[in-house]
Amino acid sequence: MPKSGGTITSWGGHMRAITSVKDLESVVGRRLLPPMMKSISELDGHCRVFAELSPLGFLSFVDGDGRDRTVAVGGAPGFAAVISDTSVALDLPDGLGTPPTGSGAALLLLVPGLRETLRVNGRLTARDGKASLAVEEAFLHCAKCVIRSRLWTPDLDAAATPLSVAAAAEGPLSDERLTGFLARSPFAVIGSRDASGAADLSPKGDPPGFLRILDGGTIAIPDRPGNQRTDTFHNIVEHPGVTVLAIVPGEEHALELAGTAAITDDADLLAPMEVKGKRPHAALLMTVTRAELVHQPSLATAGPWDPARQPADLDRLDLRGAWVDHVKQNKRTGLAAALLRKAANPAITDAGIRMDYRRNLY
Repeated sequence: MPKSGGTITSWGGHMRAITSVKDLESVVGRRLLPPMMKSISELDGHCRVFAELSPLGFLSFVDGDGRDRTVAVGGAPGFAAVISDTSVALDLPDGLGTPPTGSGAALLLLVPGLRETLRVNGRLTARDGKASLAVEEAFLHCAKCVIRSRLWTPDLDAAATPLSVAAAAEGPLSDERLTGFLARSPFAVIGSRDASGAADLSPKGDPPGFLRILDGGTIAIPDRPGNQRTDTFHNIVEHPGVTVLAIVPGEEHALELAGTAAITDDADLLAPMEVKGKRPHAALLMTVTRAELVHQPSLATAGPWDPARQPADLDRLDLRGAWVDHVKQNKRTGLAAALLRKAANPAITDAGIRMDYRRNLY
């Protein structure tokens, strides 16, 4: 194993810190061309249909006080209105101030009952609570985190029952309400940005308790195979600031965490994160500087866990067709990209998805 340029002093000892792209790729693998080519630079018809069906999303941005934030957004289906191929309009929750014009922001949209998510990255302009996201990148995210978390089929009675969790040591996570919430959460989103300020919002899901509390100011989040882009980790190598928003299905509050992150492949840390005989290759280790249980009105108004409000017309979405079309629309240059565009078709997409899920669901 190559040695990286630093160590992390945390959790009662020292752990190897992965601080370079070279070390990162030696642990989690290189970014492969096919998943990167599912990204497009504007919103096509597939993205429009997804947005029209979506009542719930998450937004990562810089608020009016200059703080990195990740919040829930939503309402009626189509709350995120596609104004043009390169613009999405939505309302900001109250009390967030006016974000700096042109600052990096990331929007992740969900459709109840659907495994896939739509991720839209760009630049935000806001005034009087109305926001416009200028689109720079859009792609459909793989569904593994939704499957692992059982996001749309949770045991709501169990989720609503507080667990008996000992308070962490002194620090931002010393409140039993916060540790108990983390212990019950099967799903979270991680906001990060690169050195240029470009934002990304990545969903994570696993059985409840996967957001592991190490001490009063530190949590660890396992990294399992996803869309094979590892955007969050690449951003952390450049810029360590992150936000995390953890949710519990059926509840109207979410736990917002802010702090700095490092990447580690420490074996002792990863061993307890094993699920179905497989342990993650790496983990995000977050030093929490702010932890707040915040009421998220969008979780109520969107009603994502109300069966009566789940869309009946999911067949409007042609996901495999979307992936094929997005590969063909991708503007990467080079021979390999040209060959992949030419070869893209539904049969190859189906075969690739089946192989990926056999190998990488955990």
